[in-house]
Amino acid sequence: MRLVYICFVLISLAGCQKVISVNLNSTAPRYVIVGKITDEPGYCEVSITRSKDFSEDNHFSAVSGANVTVENNGVVTTLPETDSGVYSTASLTGQPGQTYSLTVHIGSETFSSTSTMPQPVNLDSIYVKTGALSTKKYVNVVYKDPPGIANYYHFVQYVNDYKEPTVFVSDDEFTDGRTVKSELNFDNSTDNPARDIKSGDSIRIEIICNDSAVYKYWYSLFNGATGNNQSASPSNPASNISGGAMGYFSAQTVRSRSIKVD
Repeated sequence: MRLVYICFVLISLAGCQKVISVNLNSTAPRYVIVGKITDEPGYCEVSITRSKDFSEDNHFSAVSGANVTVENNGVVTTLPETDSGVYSTASLTGQPGQTYSLTVHIGSETFSSTSTMPQPVNLDSIYVKTGALSTKKYVNVVYKDPPGIANYYHFVQYVNDYKEPTVFVSDDEFTDGRTVKSELNFDNSTDNPARDIKSGDSIRIEIICNDSAVYKYWYSLFNGATGNNQSASPSNPASNISGGAMGYFSAQTVRSRSIKVD
């Protein structure tokens, strides 16, 4: 991939961004659980759907009637179903350094996961400039990686409130304790004008800190789901949920910055 090549060339100047395109392997229908608790006030949500075979449409069926709980320090909170297949509560706000355990009961099946919320990392600044190998504009992020500890990041980009579908994933294997400057490069292969950055656009970037298990989920989309693991065929991403479900549960911190493009 071009972007991985750029990372090796500029490794002394920038953080390595792995650009991920989601293409899951064909599989028998399974439950898909996506759970998040953040340090933003009152955000704790779990969505449950049922996957379909690769040859079917990509509209997953919502799963209602599940029993969903999150436990922290012996306190168990039940998440009511607030929408079809969505279970959430405003009574939980995650705390960095704390460990959260998710349990989902669907009929006779039980799925569980544990995630520890890392310390937050702030975005020092964001700016837009023309790409090194392109005439298009891209967002660049600047942040200071905390020294001496492993950090795992992904970035989410919004252009005029349109959420860029590309997921930008990074770790600090080569940037521990350094100020990182990195371009959020992506390929607008769909030619969707909402994705291209233009003068006058409003940009918002989220920097999300995950634990290592959730990072492995995102990174495996690149190494496995895109077929780069040298296997005979792509595989589903590495879930941190036990019991046979796909998806992930993440206790994560979120920080963001916004700018207006000149």
